[in-house]
Amino acid sequence: MAVQTVAYRLQLPVLMTAADELPDVTAEYITANDVEHVQVGGGTSAVSADVVSALTTLGVDTVSRVEGDSAAAVSVALAQLANNGCGDALGLVSNNMVALVRGNPDGVVGAPVLASSLAGGFLVSPLVVGDSLPVSVSDCLAATSRAVGADKLNLGIVAVGGTAAVSEATMDAALAAAASSGALTVQFGAGRDTDADGAVTADDPVRPDAAAVVRMSGSEAGPRISLYFSDDVEPDLAKLSDFVEIDGVPAVVLAATANSGRVCDRRRIDVTLGRHLRSGDTISVVRHGTHTFGAGSDRRTVEPASATAPPADRMRPAVSVLAVAPADADGTAATGVASRDVDGFAVTFSDAGGFGVMAADSSLDADDFTFVPRAGVGTATTNVISADGVTHTAATAVSDKRFAATVEIGRPLAVGDRLVVEPGVISDTARPLANGNAGTSGTAIRPQASPRIASVLMSSLKHSVQNSWPVPSGLVGGVATDGAGITIRAKADGDAAGAAGNGWTMVFDRVSTHSAAKPLDIDVRVDTRGQRVTVRFVNGPATATLGDLLAALEANADFDARFSAGFADCSEAATAGPNGGHGSAIALGLVTGETPPRDVVAASNGTGRTQFAIEVRFNGYVDSVSHEALLADVLANAAHRAGTTNDASGIRADVDGGTIADDGTITAGTAGGGLGLSASDPSDGFAAPARIVRYEGETALVKNLPKARDLITTDAGARLQADNPGTTAVETNYRPAVPPVANGFAADVNTTAANAKVDQGRNGASQVRISQTSSIKARN
Repeated sequence: MAVQTVAYRLQLPVLMTAADELPDVTAEYITANDVEHVQVGGGTSAVSADVVSALTTLGVDTVSRVEGDSAAAVSVALAQLANNGCGDALGLVSNNMVALVRGNPDGVVGAPVLASSLAGGFLVSPLVVGDSLPVSVSDCLAATSRAVGADKLNLGIVAVGGTAAVSEATMDAALAAAASSGALTVQFGAGRDTDADGAVTADDPVRPDAAAVVRMSGSEAGPRISLYFSDDVEPDLAKLSDFVEIDGVPAVVLAATANSGRVCDRRRIDVTLGRHLRSGDTISVVRHGTHTFGAGSDRRTVEPASATAPPADRMRPAVSVLAVAPADADGTAATGVASRDVDGFAVTFSDAGGFGVMAADSSLDADDFTFVPRAGVGTATTNVISADGVTHTAATAVSDKRFAATVEIGRPLAVGDRLVVEPGVISDTARPLANGNAGTSGTAIRPQASPRIASVLMSSLKHSVQNSWPVPSGLVGGVATDGAGITIRAKADGDAAGAAGNGWTMVFDRVSTHSAAKPLDIDVRVDTRGQRVTVRFVNGPATATLGDLLAALEANADFDARFSAGFADCSEAATAGPNGGHGSAIALGLVTGETPPRDVVAASNGTGRTQFAIEVRFNGYVDSVSHEALLADVLANAAHRAGTTNDASGIRADVDGGTIADDGTITAGTAGGGLGLSASDPSDGFAAPARIVRYEGETALVKNLPKARDLITTDAGARLQADNPGTTAVETNYRPAVPPVANGFAADVNTTAANAKVDQGRNGASQVRISQTSSIKARN
């Protein structure tokens, strides 16, 4: 049954055999016709190894086998051979149609039709079915090619015979299994910026809602999540209500809308649920009967997927205490030109689940700490926490996972002084009464003399916002007009992603020999080195539509690998024309005339942003950093490599970088330049001593970014100015040409010319190379 169609196409005889013995009449035919090659259909249970041995004995040179544990499996194997390995021998083989056959006589009678005439000369592969759809056939249908050339595959399934041969249930199962362009996949997002990276994407993890304890009525607006599909879909509320479940129970879906932000994203659907998500809830998309999903005529099944809101947070907030006392610390103020007195402890609170919103200095006071002085140091008056000496930074959002506090005492710190943090002085957001911090303490330590840069680590690039190019309907004809148009947007995983996309140009052109009488011909070219896409209208009628332009863009593999194109407004995308297809009714606006428009540029929005992080790690604690000077050293090689400078017209090494809102709006930092970095953790000015300085930022010039193996050379910090012996002049030989990078706590108080040449509290010279690492992430 499985081999009939292929045998007819190749005009080959089909010989029957017993499973374990070659019949005499079959053997006589092989001998009489001097058969040199035999193709066996079926596994060894259908045609045994003894039969194959008998063929060899008869003088057959080669024997091949198409295996399968059933007739259905053999038919699948033959179909795969026809499409993937035997095209030259079989000629035209259909890749968008298959036939379901039950058995004799339907399969035999249908073989000539399937071999040539049903699909206009293309061979249609038969797939053998029984009372139900075999698993092998179902898997074969599910693995159908996604597209034929540039067109998404719309698989046709033909049943040979009536319902007694191929039942309606078998046909429905085949339609449900057939993936055509592949089953849609879906990823859950929170619908808000839960990972604090400045953008709402599929990377935002689903979290329990703050209002999860509130019982909602059926009419009350619920929380929103976002579903990110692998291809364009339409917000079908009825079907989503069937697809979406919470903890195995159908969810109440109040609304489903296409995301209509700056650019219509037809792969994202924002779903409003009928109740809040609680800790541990699992939200899922499930298979539901024969339901399919998609856009227009592209209807496909959806692969099951799920996401679980994190369980209840039972971890206590962590607390660390750090203090570095001056080298000469004895509890009294030091003297000398390089002295540095430190009179407080740095306390850091951290919690993975975040803290509640609280204003600066509102939650901690002196009663939350106990100061234990070093024996023999200070007095009863000075060995106390100062009045108003407890301050802390504000926590402005639930996503804030750490904040720093300063606890000052009534005198300079001495090595051995200790601060105790009482238990339960701060709580996280999960269980405010039970999740208080445990008690801890920290002791003031000696400083590290002349700290040096131990390493500079750089995160991988995170392309947080993609650039876009608006194309009004009239622009392609050379006249920029208002009205419906499409938007080209860079993809987040191509070489035009993020900031790199800002340098690309979209050019529209119409050739001088353009003829409106000829069929539509739109030529799309991608110049990767010149970062230029050229869309040239070779021929075509004035009735061409934006839908035609979209099809031409998507058909170019180089374009499709880097960019997506769609309507700026989702309502325009849904406009269907007389020939069907979304957006097909919107005219391109081609301009006719003797002088065709040439090289019309669609303006870049310049909104592409690439986030990254840099961590500078010292071998000792530092309490202040000259950020401009440090970043100048870090970025010097990047500027040199890019042929630019580290100033407002090239790389900008400042600590006030721009921010990106959820809708992609850019709020610029310091004016000018291509690189904005924000110092964080510890913040600019250092609320606490630290070994690590972290910078985050967005850039508009990706070529200027630091790269792995860039050399970082840091000169030693500023030396003391001391009186030159025997003269009244100030000795300047020990001061370097660059400003100090990092200032430590230690101080050399010896002011004599012979001993005061180096301030041990300054950084020492260092030379390291940037290492790219996954241990740090941009906006983590």
